[in-house]
This record gives sequence, C-alpha cells and structure tokens, in this order.
Amino acid sequence: MKQNILLFLKSLVSNNTCIDGARKKPWYAAVIIFLLGIVLSVIPTSVMALKSHADQNFDSTTYGLTEASYEFAQYIKTTDENVFYVVEENKTGRLVGEESINFATTNNFMFSFVYNEHVNERIEQYTVASRSYFIFTEDTVYVCILNPNLPDGTHPVVRFSCQNAYKKIGRNDLRDFLVTGGTVTENVENTWKNFKGLIRTLYRQTRLKYAGSSLLTSTIVNVSIVLIMGFMVWILTRGKNNPYRLFTVWQCFATACWASFTPGALTVGLGFLIKNFASMMFPLLLGVRVMWLTMKSLRPDGSGYAAN
Repeated sequence: MKQNILLFLKSLVSNNTCIDGARKKPWYAAVIIFLLGIVLSVIPTSVMALKSHADQNFDSTTYGLTEASYEFAQYIKTTDENVFYVVEENKTGRLVGEESINFATTNNFMFSFVYNEHVNERIEQYTVASRSYFIFTEDTVYVCILNPNLPDGTHPVVRFSCQNAYKKIGRNDLRDFLVTGGTVTENVENTWKNFKGLIRTLYRQTRLKYAGSSLLTSTIVNVSIVLIMGFMVWILTRGKNNPYRLFTVWQCFATACWASFTPGALTVGLGFLIKNFASMMFPLLLGVRVMWLTMKSLRPDGSGYAAN
C-alpha cells in the first residue's frame, strides 16, 4: 500500500512513473486516477456556475433598467388589480380579467402580463422590435435585457425564464417594490435594488440548469481530451523502428490516464485564479504534459524511458 501511494505521488511530476504505472499496475489504478483527475478538472467551472447570478451583469451598468423598474413600479402601484397577476390560496398563479398588461417605459423596456397561449407572440413581437422585456404568464416569467448601445437585439446581456414563478412572486410583492419617502434619486435606486433582488430570485432555477449543463459539457470535453491524448501516445509509438512499439493500446491510454491527475489538480487552483480560462485549463495543461512526456520519455531513439 505504501509503495502504491509513493508511486502515485511520484507520478505527479515524473513521466517515467506514469508509464510504469500504466504498464505494471492493475487497470483499475489508471481508471481511478483518471476519474479523480476528471472530477478535479470540472470543479472550477461547476462552482462558478453555481455562484453565478443574473444581477451581477448589472454591477457596472444597468442598461437603463434602473429608471425602467421605477416607472413600472409606479405604474403597478396604481393599476387596476382586476387585470393583474395574483397568487391564489392554492399557490397557483393566474391572470385576473380579460385584458393583459403591456406597459412600455420611456426608455423602451416592456413589462407584460399575458396568458401562456399568447406568450410566444409577445416574445416574438419584442424580439423583432429589439425591446428588453419582463413577461409574466400564469406560471412563468421571461426576462430579456438588451444592451441599448448595440444596434440590434440579437445579443442580450441577460436572457432566461423561470418556471413556477408564482411560488416566488405575486401581485402584492411586485406592488411593494416601489420605494417612496426619500428623494427621487434615493427612491429610484432603492426600487431598482428590489427589482435586482427579483432578478436574482428568478434566476436561481436557471442557474441550476446552467450549472448542470456546464458540468456535463466540461466532463465530456475533458474525458475526450484524455482519450485523444492516449490515442496520440499510441500513434507516436507506432513507428516501425520505435522501441516503444511494444506498448499495447491500453497501456498508451493508461499512460494518459496516469498523467491526467496533475493537470486536474492544477486546474482546481489556477481555474479559480484565472476564471476566464477555467474551462480551457485542463485541456491545455494535459496537452502540455503529454507532449512533454512523449518528447522526453518516449523518444524514437529509445533514450528516454527504459522499456523492458
């Protein structure tokens, strides 16, 4: 047991040890190390996805939503409750009345309350007109915030939908978003803080979906990279006079598996430091290590790893 642990620790920096482990240790050792490396490699992207919030897109600029939310809050405070969104006693949402609300702010933000059967038409209408919108239906809220400095509405800053939104918001909650009693500037800012909290609440559902999608994508990519690196080791040792031609296909792939733990561990540390490159960190580090392994330990002249 002690020898196996020492061999594993040595493989973190020694390429020859990775090859030894792949050739001389049981197959499941390579599989375990491979799985550990993959788990480590997806931690940064998964954690960052779980920590993401839609409202963080508005830390530097609100794209006009500050003023728009205040206008809307003033409007819904006085609108006829018979045509407004409510939460019934059984916790299901519905729209009361035959009329739907379609409120446009002075800076062209749209706040709409519409039945489910008409929501696609409303979304298409706003998309064609390049309008930012909040659309409330019986059970879902649709949010799309565009950057007004861009010429079209094809690249939203934030776009998501939240199902079962009636569990989170209701008419009274929305009416209470309006803040009064201070200066106009203070009221606008505090009302915006309330809407910003609403965006954060509604985005939680999407965040979980995004985190799951990010985890799945990262896992597929990183597993594929390990397999590609194993295939590359096999290709580079197929030369007619290559002394490492005796390596089997499995031993070549196992070598990549043994070499994957160090890049995975480094990805955990560097991924949080260089967040923009977290998703590419593992493929880059593993590629560098396997290239280094093939150039130093698997030289065609046999001067690297002592195969026996």
